[in-house]
Amino acid sequence: MHRTLLTLLAGAAILLAGCGNERTPVPELGLIPAPKEFRDAEFEAQGVQFRAPTNWRVVDGEDPHLATVAIGDAQIGIWRYVRTEPLPETRAQLAAARQALVAQIESRDPTFKLTSTRLVVKPGFRGVEVVGVGSNLANGSMQRAMRSLHAYGHGAEVVMDAFAPPRDFARVDEQTFGPMARSLRLTAPAGATP
Repeated sequence: MHRTLLTLLAGAAILLAGCGNERTPVPELGLIPAPKEFRDAEFEAQGVQFRAPTNWRVVDGEDPHLATVAIGDAQIGIWRYVRTEPLPETRAQLAAARQALVAQIESRDPTFKLTSTRLVVKPGFRGVEVVGVGSNLANGSMQRAMRSLHAYGHGAEVVMDAFAPPRDFARVDEQTFGPMARSLRLTAPAGATP
């Protein structure tokens, strides 16, 4: 009986130890932390490199999807599409590509609202960048702000699509999406003939 009483008292003490404490709040899984620092992400076989936050996941994809960089409710998809047609090089050609790209986005997503566009001229590629707000669901119920960079060079179009909730977009774009887009470099794919 003495042993039973001790067992009951020990069990009661354990139960009481948890009483009176407030519940631990459930963590918000959609939080998007600032990058701690950036690391190189290199895809030599495809001739693509960029810098990604060290505290975000980088998950390799399958051709033509190179990778997804994500945390919480933010993600960046990187794609490489081989092109046989001539790629835009001049400002006039890039302006035409920008017009076609915006029309394509608007036809795929009737909720899309364009915020800004710009032409990108860098060593190794020419590009078009589109920023706006749209939906990534067929019924339009989930709004996402996005930055989409289309970089043309070395026989391919490399797309870096970055998404975040509109309420977080300005901060995440400044801290992560913009630096990643600016870090993008295109080179000849490994093993490609010059």
